[in-house]
Amino acid sequence: MEPLRLFQALFTGYIGLFAASVVLNNLTDYGTNYNFVRHVMSMDTIFPDCRLTWRRITSRVIHHAAYVFIIVLEALTAVLCLWGAWAMWDARGFDTAGFQAAKSLGLWGLGLGFTVWFAIFVIGAGQWWAAWQSKDYSGQDATFRYYVAIGIVFAIVMQPS
Repeated sequence: MEPLRLFQALFTGYIGLFAASVVLNNLTDYGTNYNFVRHVMSMDTIFPDCRLTWRRITSRVIHHAAYVFIIVLEALTAVLCLWGAWAMWDARGFDTAGFQAAKSLGLWGLGLGFTVWFAIFVIGAGQWWAAWQSKDYSGQDATFRYYVAIGIVFAIVMQPS
């Protein structure tokens, strides 16, 4: 087996396992990250003189809906990446065109994962709700590690093999 194909499948699988573990943690310890979402959307831990607080959302129903939406996207990321990793593994002996076609699900999963951890957590939480201002509920460092890892794997999987 060509090493690049092996690593494309493995790395996609790793992202799938990461996303699956995030989902498991969010479901088995729902309250911890729900509180994170609640504080971010409520903007109650940012700088007191921030003029962006007109964006705050304090509805617990909306907090729960947003958190469930995030968990669903993370679960879909896990499924697509794991399924895509399996498809690449299964197609490891195919010709180039066949193996490239097998990457599709994995690429969808990686793209969705990047969207979750960059668009939702960096653009949405970090900038729209100014979470970067929060000492306790920023999450920007961890989020950076996640979307960079996903982006690197995406770039590796995009390589022809």
